[in-house]
Amino acid sequence: TGGKGGNAFLILGAEKTALIDCGMAYCASNLINNIKHVLCKRTLDYICISHSHYDHIGAIPYLKAQWSNGKVLGAEYAKQILNKPNALKLIRSLSMQAAQIYGADSILDYDDAMMKVDRIICDGDVLDLGSLSIKVIETRGHTKCSLSFLIDNDTLFPSESTGYMSKSGKIYPAFLTSCSEAIDSIHRCQKLNPQFIISPHFGLVNESDTLSYWENCLLAVRETKEFILHLASQGYEEEQILTEYEKVFRDEQSRLEQPAQAFLLNARSMIKTVLREEVL
Repeated sequence: TGGKGGNAFLILGAEKTALIDCGMAYCASNLINNIKHVLCKRTLDYICISHSHYDHIGAIPYLKAQWSNGKVLGAEYAKQILNKPNALKLIRSLSMQAAQIYGADSILDYDDAMMKVDRIICDGDVLDLGSLSIKVIETRGHTKCSLSFLIDNDTLFPSESTGYMSKSGKIYPAFLTSCSEAIDSIHRCQKLNPQFIISPHFGLVNESDTLSYWENCLLAVRETKEFILHLASQGYEEEQILTEYEKVFRDEQSRLEQPAQAFLLNARSMIKTVLREEVL
């Protein structure tokens, strides 16, 4: 990636190349330079997006301007989201806010028409890069369009539905749309038994943490769910639960790695999700 706040991983096959996520808009020019340095005279064939959040897709228009034949691959729901004017407006607004947070003056202007999914990919689809393959795994829970990517059956890029690891080694949950689907997604990833795990917003998980990674993901979800339900049973309203949740789960490492607004937005979504699913 070209800067903090989002990840981008370049996969080089013998015949084709693919980028898994592309980070934020503010650092797109650095990202492109980094990719060019690795590709040399090769082209970028695919941009695979794990979901439609701005910090994972912000650089798409700039990448498309550089590699016009590159295809953006994503879930059907992601394609629907990126066809909505209000969603595009929000992505632009959040991208501009992120630029300020990470010390950039602004973002270079872009055409909203470039922010789109060119080709829908579904669970079980396989991209052949020549000597390397990328298998698509549907893993909902963080969003309705969350996808994970398995490289040659041994390296897994799990979506944020499974959570994400901090630099301290702690797992934070991120089930914004469904707690139950997030748990199912963790189990799906666990059954794949990958040798290497690339945790969202973190990178390669070391060998010692890989052994317990999925159980820690499940534990993070269950601890959050139980905390929310316990307070709800005591009569706490959603905003009161949010206040208590921040006190307990907003630790020092979280403050260093995630802006307060993003933490509260995610926490509020998880609270609503747990309470909604409990009623259902």
